[in-house]
Amino acid sequence: MRNVNTIASRELKSYFVSPIAYAVSFFFLLILGGWFYFITVVSHHEASLRSTLDILGYLSIPVAAVITMHLFSEERHSGTIELLMTYPLKDWEVVIGKYVASLLLYAFALALTLQYPLFLGMFGNPDWGTILTGYIGALLMGASFLAMGVLSSSLSRSAVVSAIICLLVLFGLRFLAAGVVLGGPVGKTFYYLSFAGQYGDLANGLIDTRDIVYLVTFIFFTLFAAIRVIEINRWK
Repeated sequence: MRNVNTIASRELKSYFVSPIAYAVSFFFLLILGGWFYFITVVSHHEASLRSTLDILGYLSIPVAAVITMHLFSEERHSGTIELLMTYPLKDWEVVIGKYVASLLLYAFALALTLQYPLFLGMFGNPDWGTILTGYIGALLMGASFLAMGVLSSSLSRSAVVSAIICLLVLFGLRFLAAGVVLGGPVGKTFYYLSFAGQYGDLANGLIDTRDIVYLVTFIFFTLFAAIRVIEINRWK
C-alpha cells in the first residue's frame, strides 16, 4: 500500500498547487449553497436537505469529470506516463492511487457542505438519520462517478475528450431513469441502472444492501477496466 499512498499523495499535491481543488470547492459551495438558501430561506419550502441532495446527484457528474479528466490524459499527452511506468509500480497501484486522490478531493468538497445541516440544526429539528444516509449516498455515488472518470481518462490523451466521455456516460446512465415510464420489469431495470434508485433510497434515509452492492460493484468493475487499459497501453 506504500506505493498507492505515494501516488495518492503526489496527485493530491498536484490538485492543490493547481486551481482544480479550489475551483471544485467553490463550484460546490456556490451551486449547493445558492440552492439551499433559496429553498430554506427565500421560498420557505422545506427545512431539510432533500432537494439539495437531489441537486448534488446531478452536480457530482461534472465535478467528477473535472477532478479526473487530467489523471492519465495529461500524463499520456506530455509523455510523463512512460516515466511513471518505469518505476517499480504495479498498474493497479497507479490506478488506485490516482483514484484515492480524486476521492479524497471529492470528500473534501463534500465535507465543506456540512455547514448546511449544521445550519438546519441551529434553527430547526432535522432528521439526522436521513441526513447521514444522504451523505453516505452522495459519497458512494461520487465514488462511482470518479471511477468512471478514471476509466475515461485512461482512454484518451486529451483531458477535454476524457471529460466529454465521462459526462456522456454518466448523464446517459443518469437519464436511464426516464425508462421508468415503460413500466414493468424493463422500466424497473432502467431505473435501477440509472443510479437514481440507489441514491434516491439513501437520500430518503433508506439503506438497502442491494443499492450498496450495485454502487460498489460499479466502482470495482470500472476501476478493473481502467487497470486493463493501462496494462494494454504499457505494451503499445
